[in-house]
Amino acid sequence: MKNYGIRVQTDLITRNKAESVLERVYLAVEYLCTSQGDVRARLVGAVNTLLPLRTREFPEELQPDFDWVMEQSTKYDNKVESTMKRIKNSTGEKIAKKIFLIYSKIQDIRGFPLLEFRNSKD
Repeated sequence: MKNYGIRVQTDLITRNKAESVLERVYLAVEYLCTSQGDVRARLVGAVNTLLPLRTREFPEELQPDFDWVMEQSTKYDNKVESTMKRIKNSTGEKIAKKIFLIYSKIQDIRGFPLLEFRNSKD
């Protein structure tokens, strides 16, 4: 079996950080995929799932992405709900894509990359 991920190339601290945030990031992605409403409505639940996490809990390479998601999601009145009522749907889509990107990178660090990131020649 081919080694598709980067687990063997990633240090133990990075892998442990990826594992520690995996569940909440997964739940945020699940909320985005399975909840009702437009992307902004779904983001309320997804981002609220991520709120207990702190930047330092993420692998270093994902910290800027997490910070961006949180900044974009709380820029009005420092509240998710207020922000989602005021942003455009297209901005909500960008936030949702970034959450999915974080999830995808976590899976790659763990050694389980999503299909789109696997080498098609394998």
